Amino acid sequence: MFQLSFISILRPSQPVTMRLSNLHLLLICVVSEFLGVNIFLKGFFPVKKAVEGYATFHYLPNEPYGSATTDEGFASDNEPDIGIAPVRPVFGRLVVVLIDALRADFVFGERNHDHMPYTRALLSRGATRSFLARAHPPTVTMPRIKALTSGTIPGFIDIVLNFDSVALAEDNLISQMHRQGRQLFFYGDDTWMKLFPGHFADADGTTSFFVTDYTEVDNNVTRHVRPALSNPHWDALILHYLGLDHIGHLGGPTSPLVHPKLQEMDAIIQTIHEAVTEQDKSLVLPTLIMLCGDHGMSDAGSHGGASNSETITPIVFISSAFKQVEGAVRPHPDEVYQIDVAPTLSLLMGLPVPQNSLGVAIPMMLEDNLSARQHLRALQLNSHQLSQVLKQNVDSFETDEGYVAYQRAVRFHSTWLSHTATSSSIDSQVISRKAMMQYIKSMRLMTDKVASSLARYDLHAMGIGLVLMWLVLCLLGYGISSLTSPTDVTSDLKLSILLLSGCCLATGITHVTLCTASGGATSEMLCAPSDEARVWSVMLVLLSGSLAAILLSALTQVGRLQQFFLSFSHISRFETFVLVGTISHTLSLASSSFVEEEHQTWYFLTLTVTLATFIHATASVIGHSSDKMATKVAIATATALVISRLLRAWNQTGIKWADQPDIGDWFVRPENKVSLSFVTALSFVIIYITRCFMRPNYKLLAALFGAYLYRYATGSLNLPIPFPSSQKGIHEAWVVYSLVFISLTHFVMRYTRCLYSLRSMSKGECINGPESDLLTTKPKNQVPPTLGHILEELCDIHIMLMALLLRPHNSCIIAMSVLLQHCIVGMVLPWLQMRLWAVTLVHIWMGQAAFFAQGNSNSIATVDISAGYIGMSSYIHAIAGLLTAISTYAGPILWLVRLLIYITEHHHNSFLSAIEVSYTLAISRALPLAIYTVLVTLQRYHLFVWSVFSPKLLYQTMNTCIVSGGMMFLLVHCGIVRWSMHDKHR
Repeated sequence: MFQLSFISILRPSQPVTMRLSNLHLLLICVVSEFLGVNIFLKGFFPVKKAVEGYATFHYLPNEPYGSATTDEGFASDNEPDIGIAPVRPVFGRLVVVLIDALRADFVFGERNHDHMPYTRALLSRGATRSFLARAHPPTVTMPRIKALTSGTIPGFIDIVLNFDSVALAEDNLISQMHRQGRQLFFYGDDTWMKLFPGHFADADGTTSFFVTDYTEVDNNVTRHVRPALSNPHWDALILHYLGLDHIGHLGGPTSPLVHPKLQEMDAIIQTIHEAVTEQDKSLVLPTLIMLCGDHGMSDAGSHGGASNSETITPIVFISSAFKQVEGAVRPHPDEVYQIDVAPTLSLLMGLPVPQNSLGVAIPMMLEDNLSARQHLRALQLNSHQLSQVLKQNVDSFETDEGYVAYQRAVRFHSTWLSHTATSSSIDSQVISRKAMMQYIKSMRLMTDKVASSLARYDLHAMGIGLVLMWLVLCLLGYGISSLTSPTDVTSDLKLSILLLSGCCLATGITHVTLCTASGGATSEMLCAPSDEARVWSVMLVLLSGSLAAILLSALTQVGRLQQFFLSFSHISRFETFVLVGTISHTLSLASSSFVEEEHQTWYFLTLTVTLATFIHATASVIGHSSDKMATKVAIATATALVISRLLRAWNQTGIKWADQPDIGDWFVRPENKVSLSFVTALSFVIIYITRCFMRPNYKLLAALFGAYLYRYATGSLNLPIPFPSSQKGIHEAWVVYSLVFISLTHFVMRYTRCLYSLRSMSKGECINGPESDLLTTKPKNQVPPTLGHILEELCDIHIMLMALLLRPHNSCIIAMSVLLQHCIVGMVLPWLQMRLWAVTLVHIWMGQAAFFAQGNSNSIATVDISAGYIGMSSYIHAIAGLLTAISTYAGPILWLVRLLIYITEHHHNSFLSAIEVSYTLAISRALPLAIYTVLVTLQRYHLFVWSVFSPKLLYQTMNTCIVSGGMMFLLVHCGIVRWSMHDKHR
């Protein structure tokens, strides 16, 4: 990266210098930024390491009354036989019917009483025990299965690992049953087969990510139900149905497909219940059926966030052993935690409680099925297991409130055992009730304590990540201030070597000191005695030291920095507002409310700058009535204001008003399908007409028609006449993909020919954008296309993908965005004559406003993963991820492409302009990342750290990747153009 100056070698009388060009500095900063963010994320989202091993019945505490330890068939803890449970099992077999994305109101809601009539009838006659189970974020499938089976709280980073599940190493209910030789059958989401390989005697998995299939994915499960039930050798039958979740991703909880799907699930519950009820007549122990969901469903149909509709799911236990009590369905069942399922099922089925479980056995389930003595023994074992987890995670556990309450509960338990034979039944009940309540209280306290201690941040790694990001921010600030200097960052060679050595040495000493400091928590990532940790340490020490040396060398040139800051005294009012608005937005991220409602900030900024331009243009028209350009700008800004207001009202997002009805909600209602079809068709027409102002493109017209036919094939839209369609629109989607590929190939060919034309000075192929002003005297049909016009095909390609991937009601978002670009970029920005950095920031503002206008937010729940499976007949991880990213960031990408075209069209020296734009883009991401990571570090114990701050951190990282990709494409494009133009004029 450093270059030895040849001039200094040829002139030995001058000092030897080191030179770092602005481009090299920019590339170093981009790479360092990604490394810094990566290190910070690894420290902030550490992958929780499970304590290996499995719980057994060895070394369990005796009942707190010696002579009673072997009564009622309990195993004495002095006996090594682990096959005898301390609590007699109540149920012999288990059936789990897990319906993915089953919301609580689908089962218990008064408005949805006809969704599952058989289940509702069981609830009404008291043949069930029902609860509301609250899940911990993130509400995605793999972490929720972990919670249900192991009783542990998965980390937030599991939302990423959800896409690539690996075997569960922690102790869990499934492994306990497998270790005892019980036969487990499984059918459904193949995530279970990845988490528990080799555990199932019979299994058939289906992929959970192919969301456009909601029929076959469930039929593949149901076809196994009757054969499995007729098999006398199963001990546990697990069915994981995915269809409801897929319907939610496609159409939301109000989709007309929800009702028939839930009735289908209800029929399966009836089949299972009737079969096991008949079989229980000949069994020693009855069968327990558990109907549950892994997570809920947001009002938009997705999940992953922390709203009640996503975190609260129903749990319905059904068994012939339950005493039936006639009565209406309770409108508000008791609330438990999802992690409570694991210890509850373990104790009722005679299994050891998973050793890392943080769950508390559900009191009603124990009370209804166990005698008083067994009930207390079960609570004692659950409390003992939690106390062991407390000891592993809390240093001063002896004085912890939960542990003290546990000891008090044991004393009550001992008192009850000692006086059961002599005391009256009333006294005995009072003492036993006190013991039970004290056990439950102690377990809740210990669970809360351990859960809070699990957030163990790697502060060392986070600190190094912060240092890298702040060094990058400072260097980018210096780099953009020195763009006009040909010498860039220059210093004496000996001084540079001295600075580099000193900074690396200081960084290394600091790192070693922190790793070896006694009493401090060392970093597992950077301080562990492993080759990986050593490589990371050496690389980060050298990188941090090098960046610090470059910064110190740059700071010696104070005059250039002073000149840069003085240049801001001459900026216009519009440029001042753009600069202040960008900084203010970054500072607003310190508030959780501003993070939740970030869309309001972007809407305010974009509307304000548009309104100010309208006022300025109107004043110019009034003062100079002959100013035709000002008149056009006034009309354009007025149109932009109307469009921006519609965009703001189209999709309610954020948290506070997300549940309020909006225009998009009205169009997605089943009864408004005709209106949605008309608006979608009209939007596509507007898109094509507007794009024809740039250049006619019949491939775009065909792609828009193909996108409409795809939605018609999937049932989202209507056609006035019948039209043949493929199953699930796969063929129609591939027509659009083919047109995208053809357009991309055509673009590459035209682009290559254009560059060759510029290099060889041939006529008629294309011209550089700014040179078109010299050819205004020629007829329009004789003017060669500009390079910017050729780049317009990139914009068309992205619009093709947007039309296919975005949901039908968001087709209006595409049309309005295209119109807005025509108004803002085509008329307003050239008239305002702002500096290039301000123009770049305006494009970023518009892209962020478009991101939220699509219905996105800072919650994972608003990510529309269904876009990743359009036109796919099987799940391909890379393609699904790419399509989902394009769909989610469609708005920002559209404005980045427009920025590329703007630079090519309006700036003669496009490469220098590209470097300035790239620095601006890099700073626009480095500034919020550097400040936000500091805020997240300070707020790491905040109540909303996992529901608000952490998702935003992931969005910030992904946004940085998108912007960096656009920046690199811009640099490569302008570099190639510069090379071509250089050869042309050489």
